[in-house]
Amino acid sequence: MEDDLDLKQGLTDFLRLNTFAVTAVGNGKEFDLALGTEDFDVAILDVNLPDTSGFEIAQRLKKTTNIGIIMLTARTLRDDKLRGYSEGANLYLTKPVDGDELVFAIKNLADRLRQSDKNAQPARPTGKWSIDRVGQRLTSPQGTVIKLSGREATLLSKLAEDSKRIIGRHELGLAMGYQTLADTRSLDAVLQRLRVKVRESGAELPIHVIHGVGFQLSGEITLR
Repeated sequence: MEDDLDLKQGLTDFLRLNTFAVTAVGNGKEFDLALGTEDFDVAILDVNLPDTSGFEIAQRLKKTTNIGIIMLTARTLRDDKLRGYSEGANLYLTKPVDGDELVFAIKNLADRLRQSDKNAQPARPTGKWSIDRVGQRLTSPQGTVIKLSGREATLLSKLAEDSKRIIGRHELGLAMGYQTLADTRSLDAVLQRLRVKVRESGAELPIHVIHGVGFQLSGEITLR
C-alpha cells in the first residue's frame, strides 16, 4: 500500500515482472476492500497514508490474520523502526529500497509463512464448525480446513458471536467495514464466494439468509 502514485506504479510493475501477483492500493479504505475479497501472503505498507497509518494497519493485520507484513517507508528514525516491529511488521525497510532486495524479502517471508502452515497440526474431525480468527481458517465438522479472506472471517466471527439472534444487514455490514447500507451489496458477494469455497470442501455453510431481515447461523461455530 503506497499513496505516491509514481512509486506505487513503479513497484507494482517491477514486482509483476518478477512473477508476483500484485494488488496495488493507495489508502486504508482501498486496502480493506482488497483484503475482504482476495487472499494475500504478504502486505507491503507505507506508514504515512491519507486516511490511516501503516502502523495501525500492521497492528490490525497481526491480530486478525497470518499475512506477512513488510513496512516500506521513508521514516528512518529508530523509534519508528521499533514501533513498526512492535505493531507486527516482519520486516522494516526504508526508501529508497533496492528492487532485488525487496523481491528476495517478499519471497523469503512468504516461503517461511507457508512452511509454518505446513508444519501446523492437521485438523481433526470434531463434528462441529470452528473458526480460527487469527489464522483466518474455517474448519468443517469433517475436519476440512478452508482459508478465509479478511471479510469472510469477520462475517463468520460476527455471526458466531451473536448466534442466538438475527443480525441485520446494516449491522453486519458495519462489522465488515462497509460504511453505508448501499455498500453492503458487496456483503452478498462475500457470502456467495464463501458458500462456493465451503461447497467445494464437501460441506454446506450454516448461514440462513432471512429476506428483508438479516442473517443468522443455522448451526454452531466455535470461535478460537
